[in-house]
Amino acid sequence: MKKWWLIGLLLVIALGVANFTLGPAKQGTTESATNLPWQIDITPGGNTRVFGIEVGATTLQQASQQLGQEIKVNPEIALFRAPDGSYLLESYLGKIKLGPFQARVILRLDASKQLLEEFAANSLSSQATPSGNHQLRLNGDDFERARKLIINELSYSPAVNTEAELLENLFGEPEQRLEVDANSTYWTYPQRGLAILVNADDKEVFHYVPPRNFEQVLTRIDTLRAAHEDIPEG
Repeated sequence: MKKWWLIGLLLVIALGVANFTLGPAKQGTTESATNLPWQIDITPGGNTRVFGIEVGATTLQQASQQLGQEIKVNPEIALFRAPDGSYLLESYLGKIKLGPFQARVILRLDASKQLLEEFAANSLSSQATPSGNHQLRLNGDDFERARKLIINELSYSPAVNTEAELLENLFGEPEQRLEVDANSTYWTYPQRGLAILVNADDKEVFHYVPPRNFEQVLTRIDTLRAAHEDIPEG
């Protein structure tokens, strides 16, 4: 199965990457492939544009409208409360097609601490998750307010595994390779606002943020690595 995936990906590369590298297609030529995970632009405002979404400027509502043909229902929005009392607001788009690939997409939303606490106080229900967090369900009014918030991180996981060698050909040599465990390593590209979780036995996860926020991603990676080091072997 992976062999056919690689053949298909190489065909996409043959059709699209050369055009992406050399510039837009000339008038009258075949349109090149778009919405590919390595097609990343840094905007004049310092945001990261990928899949047509400007991470750091596009709202969830705008992204939903843009991807409306792929999102069959309203995206799920959930507020997570960690054991330390911190909050995280995310929208899960489900499994959608971006360019030629099926992928799972999660969008983190930018909200003040005060707004997150307000959402929590108004929430309709709370459910414990395996990670130790609690997932809170927003009420209808807060759901609509959340849709107007700006996306500050986009996480993308294609439906199939990708060889590390092919990733390096597409994205280049990372600035750092930060090992989490024996099977997973983060490849970091700070200038492009990208961190890739490369899994030996599972799907890759691509995290896109504005480059100015990349230190937050590195802090999160360090926390994951430290947590793994605290787990006794055997």
